Amino acid sequence: MSESSRSWLAVDVGNSRVKFVLFNEPLYRASLELPEALAAWTVALGQPIPWQDLHLTVKRLTNGVHAVIAGSNQKAVDRIVEAWPETLSHRPCLVRSSEGFPLEILVDEPRRVGLDRVLSAVAAAVITAKRRPAIIVDCGTATTVNLMRADGAFLGGAILPGFALMSQALHHYTEVLPLVSIEEIVSIDGEYRGHAPLGKNTKQAIMSGIFWGQLGAVRELVQRLSQEVEGSPDVLLSGGGSRLLVPHLTTATHYPYLALQGLVLVAAAGRATCV
Repeated sequence: MSESSRSWLAVDVGNSRVKFVLFNEPLYRASLELPEALAAWTVALGQPIPWQDLHLTVKRLTNGVHAVIAGSNQKAVDRIVEAWPETLSHRPCLVRSSEGFPLEILVDEPRRVGLDRVLSAVAAAVITAKRRPAIIVDCGTATTVNLMRADGAFLGGAILPGFALMSQALHHYTEVLPLVSIEEIVSIDGEYRGHAPLGKNTKQAIMSGIFWGQLGAVRELVQRLSQEVEGSPDVLLSGGGSRLLVPHLTTATHYPYLALQGLVLVAAAGRATCV
């Protein structure tokens, strides 16, 4: 580990997956840099956490870590905190609220905005250096498309079902449509850099609708949200499903771990209210 940085293990507990990312955090706070990702793990919710692998990787890459956890699934957050091994790190900081974050939230109920949306905005403000507006597209269980003003204020945005949630809804709320797995959704056709638009069977038609419908919704929202601010916003893509959109949103920049980088930033700066 570099002498100019220290390490953080950031954990995002979602509704379908738990993400662990090991970061180096520059100690020079004024630098316009995001924490650097050193290693990452994704575990399906309910599956065993690879504590031993985490411990060995942390030991190999760092001289010890600080840990910080946030998530939209509070019961799962509590279970992970209870199971946290002392050999991995000291007791992790658990962030449940955006109170104290270095961010102006200009919506009807600021404290009800999802933590992942707010944390991504904190990281985005570092990227834009509060000189340009930004649109953050975060593709997880839900896809969120959020707008930030040039001065870094969070203005709100849109929430729609993510890739897997769209598939599950079609299956559970119809009588005969099959469930298309997330593995099938992410196995895209190289010719189209997505799924073939013209489905020749039911599964292909579902995959076409899910993929192109998601991309079309994101494109439309980016275009319309851009009209709400002065200047041309930077478009930032994040989240597990974002890599599927990258080839089609050519003006966007891909930041896979934006919310977790924001989590490290607020914890490292002492701006998080930990419980």
